[in-house]
Amino acid sequence: MSNKSKLLSKVLSTAEEIGLTNIIPIELSDGGNMIIHLAPYPIVARIATIISEENADYAYMILDRELRVARHLQSKGIPVLLPSNHTDARPYDVGGTWMTYWNYVPPVQLHPPTTSEVLGLINRLSVAMMDFSDELPVLGVWEKTCRSAVRLRNYSDQRIQTLLKMFVSVDEQMRVEPQLLVPCHGDAHARNLLPSPEGWIWTDFEDVSLMPAYWDVASFVSNLVLFNGFEEPTFSYLLEHIDSSSDLKAFGFAITARILMSTLGNLDFALSGHGDLEFATRQLELTEDFLSQLDQIIGEK
Repeated sequence: MSNKSKLLSKVLSTAEEIGLTNIIPIELSDGGNMIIHLAPYPIVARIATIISEENADYAYMILDRELRVARHLQSKGIPVLLPSNHTDARPYDVGGTWMTYWNYVPPVQLHPPTTSEVLGLINRLSVAMMDFSDELPVLGVWEKTCRSAVRLRNYSDQRIQTLLKMFVSVDEQMRVEPQLLVPCHGDAHARNLLPSPEGWIWTDFEDVSLMPAYWDVASFVSNLVLFNGFEEPTFSYLLEHIDSSSDLKAFGFAITARILMSTLGNLDFALSGHGDLEFATRQLELTEDFLSQLDQIIGEK
């Protein structure tokens, strides 16, 4: 029996202990977390395979906080994926791997959100995060990329080395004024905006952190503009409507940092055998030239 099969068996045993029997497990995804629909129940098991392996105590803390963040955002009227209301959603120890339960959202087709809808969703999310009272890690999601950068130093690919030099410079700037960091979702990219019967809802709150201004909107737009060019609608709208030179500089910095984080993090993840190497390689091919053009565009604005 493979390690994955053993883990799934333990997941089902844990579910049976709380009365969830005759489950037909349906794998929805398997990346940093394994996501399993426990059919026929409207429950999804979110299993933190990678971070539990690295540090089980830390994984518990992350998953427990993620539940609190989701409930806080719901209390503020933010559309979010909610912890399961059919059973206790708390973190469960599944043979040393931590798991939580979330509501199952059936797949639906929605029209892509317009630029104004996207910005409304992000702005309301950001405002609600400001009221989250629990302590958040300073640069928490960024620190993960710092560890990726250390591992990537061993690769001789000049493109990687060039991005690592950029990363060091951005990292230094990121730490200059920690008092200006604000509570953020941390990883508010487009794939973490989930279509549901009630409309678009936010998901995946494990990376909530204190981050620079514009971080969440940069998270949403960075890969879209990297792959689709500077005419990407949300990026273009923001570039046109940010009037303050200091705000424009902060926006450009957040985009730069977020693209470096995504490219280096995805590359490290893929090279370690866990991620999408084709996608990460495409990011690597685009990032250096893109960031050079971004600096020029921000400088000329």
